[in-house]
Amino acid sequence: MFTSKHWFRSMTYSLMFFCVFMFSQITWSGEWAFDFEDAKQADQWKVANGTWKIQNGVYSEVSATEKAAHVLFGEVNWADYTVEARIRLDDGGKWAGLVVRATSEYEYYALYPEKTPGITAFFQHHGDKFDTRARPEPNKTDIKGAKITPGAWFHFKVVVKGNDLKWFIDNQLQTETKLAKVGDLGAYTKGQVGIWAWQSKASFDDFKVSGPGIGDGATAVDPRQKLATTWSSLKQD
Repeated sequence: MFTSKHWFRSMTYSLMFFCVFMFSQITWSGEWAFDFEDAKQADQWKVANGTWKIQNGVYSEVSATEKAAHVLFGEVNWADYTVEARIRLDDGGKWAGLVVRATSEYEYYALYPEKTPGITAFFQHHGDKFDTRARPEPNKTDIKGAKITPGAWFHFKVVVKGNDLKWFIDNQLQTETKLAKVGDLGAYTKGQVGIWAWQSKASFDDFKVSGPGIGDGATAVDPRQKLATTWSSLKQD
């Protein structure tokens, strides 16, 4: 005879099974955020090229002498994520942007808006020299609904998932494209993130990277992130 006790037990098991199933489908998503108020945050970045300093609450390239000056952050096995920052061109600087899927200090994608002629450039760096780069499609696209002004901050965001790539300036979608081979050069599928400038003084602030498989970081602007860091560690154990 099927009693209320049996019904309750059956429902309990069903609920437990459902919870286990749903939990197994979760892909943990984390976030690292930097406000650059503490110069020690630079210890978590790797300088590949250029002269970089954290000063006055921003991370800056201060030499304007190096081609493809950049610093990298994160893990080479990161694949799909959103990376964003506020960027400012300083003292006549012309070119500054973001790095995604860096497999080494020479191999990565760089995207950066240009004031003149008002376009966003997209390059695939490769080889063993800082200035060796290929031109994926679309290599240069007109900036839509935003303006790059030297000395003024703009927000730049790049989203990469699988072979899908898109970027935003001041929350305005600019372009969506597919990562693909460029000649004999294959598409990069994983890699670190970073900030980048080409023979330009430039400053970066409020840098953030988030996505599946990225553990939460204790360097975020809010001390409460320490709780998220602990939870992230528990999830990985």
